[in-house]
Amino acid sequence: METSKTKTLGPRLAVGFGLGGIFLLSLFSPFLFVGLLSVATAAASFELASVLKRGGWHVPKYLVGLAGFVLPWTAFFFGPIAQWLTVLIASATMVIWRTAYLLVTKERRTLKQTLRDFGASNWALFYVPLLLSFGSLLINRPNGTAWIFGLVITVVSIDTFGYLVGRFFGKTKLSPLISPKKTWEGLFASILGGLFGGLITALVTGASIWFGLLFGAALLVSSVMGDLSESLIKRDLEVKDMGDILPGHGGMMDRLDSLLPSTFIAYLLSHVLF
Repeated sequence: METSKTKTLGPRLAVGFGLGGIFLLSLFSPFLFVGLLSVATAAASFELASVLKRGGWHVPKYLVGLAGFVLPWTAFFFGPIAQWLTVLIASATMVIWRTAYLLVTKERRTLKQTLRDFGASNWALFYVPLLLSFGSLLINRPNGTAWIFGLVITVVSIDTFGYLVGRFFGKTKLSPLISPKKTWEGLFASILGGLFGGLITALVTGASIWFGLLFGAALLVSSVMGDLSESLIKRDLEVKDMGDILPGHGGMMDRLDSLLPSTFIAYLLSHVLF
């Protein structure tokens, strides 16, 4: 008989393998990868802004989504200076847009509420589009395709090992108040996943085994923090998933949560080796 633990596993695995196939195909060309990254970033940014808006923060979801699409391309073609300039321009645009909206509609918002809206909008901009756009900078590094492969295989190994062991064998809760489904058993499996992914990264990038282990350990920390951060956000906003476009996974934001800080960390670590 199909149990509650297995009935969603099929769709989850099917979507996971599908996304994995699309990702591998994108590695044949940096342009394909950045195109995939820009679409995924735009979708995740739009989802986060939409959830924040439903929670009472007036966040311009279309502007945040547009920034999510544009920023990876800007970083890819023009580098980190243009990346940060794009973020600043997007931030200023959202503030001007919100101010103009308040003046035209004469909507009543206190100064505290308005500043909170500005803060939420800029946080969404920095948290998703900016962090993921470091993937565009990473693929432009020497041996960039190998770095991207190592980043994704490490994060996916951490998530997958932790998910499967935690779901079927997990008993001891890791952080019940933040993420009730996370267990210590799953965390230990994630550690093994991080070590496995780090060794694969060392193999494909030509780094030493010690660097690979450091890479895996660093991404383990960033992945867990990214996962728990999104769980905290969803718990605070009282939502189960950020979206529903990926059966068994939720939204794009739910699939990319661990990659958000990990992409930035991988980019920094790539400068240690090269």
